[in-house]
Amino acid sequence: MNKEKNIIITGATGFIGSFLTEMGVEKGWKVTAWVRETSHTENLPSEVNVVRAGFTDKQKMIEALQSIERQCGPIDYIIHNAGVTKTINHKDFDRVNAENTARFIEAIHESGISILKFVLMSSLAALGPGNPKTLEPLHPDDIPKPDTLYGKSKLKAEKIIRQSSLPWNIMRPTGVYGPRETDYYLMLRTVKKGLAPVTGCKPHFLSFVYVKDLVKAVFLALETPISQQIFHVTDGNTYTDREYRDLCCKMINSKALKVTVPHWGLKAVSFISEISARPFKISPTLNKDKYLTMRAINWKSDISKTINMLHYSPEYNLHRGLEESIQWYKNEGWL
Repeated sequence: MNKEKNIIITGATGFIGSFLTEMGVEKGWKVTAWVRETSHTENLPSEVNVVRAGFTDKQKMIEALQSIERQCGPIDYIIHNAGVTKTINHKDFDRVNAENTARFIEAIHESGISILKFVLMSSLAALGPGNPKTLEPLHPDDIPKPDTLYGKSKLKAEKIIRQSSLPWNIMRPTGVYGPRETDYYLMLRTVKKGLAPVTGCKPHFLSFVYVKDLVKAVFLALETPISQQIFHVTDGNTYTDREYRDLCCKMINSKALKVTVPHWGLKAVSFISEISARPFKISPTLNKDKYLTMRAINWKSDISKTINMLHYSPEYNLHRGLEESIQWYKNEGWL
């Protein structure tokens, strides 16, 4: 009889984290949601054990890890999914994505626990965009050249994990979308209102992954005996920004006005949006860091390693994923 697995998931109350948590519960595992003291946890499944340990106090983290082992048994897996993708204070990228990761790793080592696998949720942004001339897909073994503060902080987190003695795997998903997601949702809402923008005169080559496929890849990376590997995660396809825009129009509002925003226009709007939001202490979806991501021509990604080593087989292409997402947004009254 197989032993019930014991897993800790950080960032469990966020978009991706909520799906990771649901998968753990669905598999019948003992799931601990590792959250900040101020996190809202009322939407987590009732079966989930909640630990409010945060990442700033190492001694508190050590005690929390030891307590989890006493109450739930040996910890098999940890998914470190907590992080920030946008912030009004640019120093928060390093503080949350890198420094908190380093402190968490130290706590794991000093707690005396032994785990089977540690998976870091990184991002394709840690590698940076691909060559805009050759349009070669990004490969996990490419030399990282992140061009955003977010991407640079994620690369720092990767280096911290790689220098540890933990049995680790690193996931680098491309743009993740699905129910509950709020950034790609803004595109759908904009199209719903009658405007369908794209950026620049040349096509931008994009990749996407539906959140359920990403979760499947993460659990494959947990349960495989393979470790010390970096895996890219997409749906296996490449789309142009025009194709994405047209698909949104077809599904939401076929009469939406299709417009092309020059890069300089996007840059101006991004800067204004960030400055305008600062007094209200909110992080706008469109900001200076996001502008650098959106202006990039090549976000193609090679997932052959993920397919071959993890036997990953994505179930959702963009059409199917958007259909399911849009239906959820409509059911919840978002669209």
